[in-house]
Amino acid sequence: MRTVLLVIVALSLSRASAFGQFVLRTCDPFDGSLQLCAPVRGERTGAAKIAIAPIASVAPSAQSLRPAGPIQASDSSFASPEHEGFHWGRALEESLTFLAIEQAYVVHTDFRWVVIENGIPFNHYWRDYMQSLSSWTHSGWSDGDPNMYGYLGHPIQGALTSFIEIQNDPKSRGIEFSNSKRYWKSRLKATLWNAVYSTQWNLGPISEVTVEKYGAKVRPPWNQNGSWPCTTKNCYTGVGQIDIVMTPIGGFGWMVGEDWLDKNISRRVEDATSNRFLIDIVRTTFNPIRAGANILHGNSPWFRFRDTGGWNYSTRH
Repeated sequence: MRTVLLVIVALSLSRASAFGQFVLRTCDPFDGSLQLCAPVRGERTGAAKIAIAPIASVAPSAQSLRPAGPIQASDSSFASPEHEGFHWGRALEESLTFLAIEQAYVVHTDFRWVVIENGIPFNHYWRDYMQSLSSWTHSGWSDGDPNMYGYLGHPIQGALTSFIEIQNDPKSRGIEFSNSKRYWKSRLKATLWNAVYSTQWNLGPISEVTVEKYGAKVRPPWNQNGSWPCTTKNCYTGVGQIDIVMTPIGGFGWMVGEDWLDKNISRRVEDATSNRFLIDIVRTTFNPIRAGANILHGNSPWFRFRDTGGWNYSTRH
């Protein structure tokens, strides 16, 4: 769906003007915020050792600003606290925010269909909903959208909602790409969240079929070129199996792809330079959908959980 693609691009680019800006939080031993102090690089025992900067110290060196080493799936030093469970409230809040953004765009672009019956949204809600579900069960693979929307836009939607689950799961948010049971289990959990969101977006009580009345009799089928009424055998109703299937499967592939790029490209840049601007650009360029999820979580687009030095780190985890 074009809605998905355009909304996510806008979301990911909404903080583009801030690429060169980051807040350097210095270490103050008197404010009690030890989590803002960068751990000593390379020293990991049972817990990261904290280096407290003197009150009168000058600006820290570039080396001290670099991220800590990779967080592997087996790295117990960064294991999440056992007592910290999944953040359901925050995950639901971010998912509903994303849903509201998508539906707002839908209302803007297809307002004529939202109020097609007597100018009232959701008029004859239950009747139209049942008609839409019936149309979906008898529909084919395609919903009438161009292939780019079904094979690109919806996988992007799936990847973003997967990252929402990951950043709210203490057991998953610090795991980077690796061929390990822990990594794949965490990404399959994220894909389940993606699938639930996708089903709601396509067929749920506040979905495309209820807002835009896809598949309802009040919105007649159209021709392949988008014209009404349908005069050929190949008519489209706006509903089809493609989105239900491609969103979780394609989203899983996109998510893993961004994980791989982060591990094999962004990490190498971090090891090669201390230029914060360059690091942020590379991270956002090669992980654009994770950047959108970061924004929904209240972080900068280039944020990574491995940034234990306090770079734009949201304490609302």
